[in-house]
Amino acid sequence: MTHDFQSVRVLLRNPDPVTRKIVTGTLGNHGCRHMVSAEYGGEADHYLRSDMIDLLIVDADRSLHDACDTVRQMRNRADGDNSFALSIILTSTPDPEAVVHLIDSGTDAILVKPFQPAALTLQIDTLIRSRRPFVVTSTYVGPERRGDGARPGTESAPRVPVPNPLRETVMASTSRDELRRKVRASWDVVNEHRIERQTAQLAWLVNKVRAAFGRNPPAADAAALLGQLLNCVSELRLRVAGTGFDHVAHLATTMIEICYGLGQSVDSPDGRWLAVLPKVADAMVKAFSQERDAIHASRQISEAVTTRFRAEVPNITRSYH
Repeated sequence: MTHDFQSVRVLLRNPDPVTRKIVTGTLGNHGCRHMVSAEYGGEADHYLRSDMIDLLIVDADRSLHDACDTVRQMRNRADGDNSFALSIILTSTPDPEAVVHLIDSGTDAILVKPFQPAALTLQIDTLIRSRRPFVVTSTYVGPERRGDGARPGTESAPRVPVPNPLRETVMASTSRDELRRKVRASWDVVNEHRIERQTAQLAWLVNKVRAAFGRNPPAADAAALLGQLLNCVSELRLRVAGTGFDHVAHLATTMIEICYGLGQSVDSPDGRWLAVLPKVADAMVKAFSQERDAIHASRQISEAVTTRFRAEVPNITRSYH
């Protein structure tokens, strides 16, 4: 690895002393001076909220769950600024079950401990040269996993090319403002795919909930399915906030109210709640499609105007007050 890491920003999460020494020493030898070590989840979350990083290295030995959660939350952050940071998870117990959990967190790579500095260097160099496209499902956002969408019964996941902050920083010398612009533009695309997937997931869950509550007495899993529906629509409402999908957000609020209404009488549900559920779900699908088309048209107009303006006035001085 012959790249200059002087401008690269790295966050280390929960490393043991030996691992911290190897990682900081390796990166330091390549010029990296912006390294922060976070012992606890709150520290990592604070840093991810307050700064933009290029590489996240997480040690999973203390807690597999915390390591996966750190990467997963980074991939799904509402602001999106760090959603495409490269990530490497370190583990000394690469058993098949653990590896599946690590991969499903959305990490770019897994490095088995103990490792030599050369192994870390090779892994980072590989990530700089090549990055897999992201896939988006109702439950996953991250690099393409082997077999995504190829197994019978799995949803076909769209593949989205995303920025590579490491490559942009060490090879293209991209400024932070320009990198942030690229990241946010890609995040809009990823987020839109996620909204589409979750809207479809809602329709599926609504049918399951209606079938469970339609029995007399309601099925044993009725309450659990209702909880899944509530979690899905609540996340969807947060995801559409401020994105232009106003009608979807309004309908999501309506569906949340319906879920709470059904939850108050699980053993004897009000048939009117069950009757209106599919109507709201169908309206959400239609509203998403209509508003997405309007947003796309607005973006195309904005991009065309901006391109023409820059071509006509290439050296305009920008003044901010």
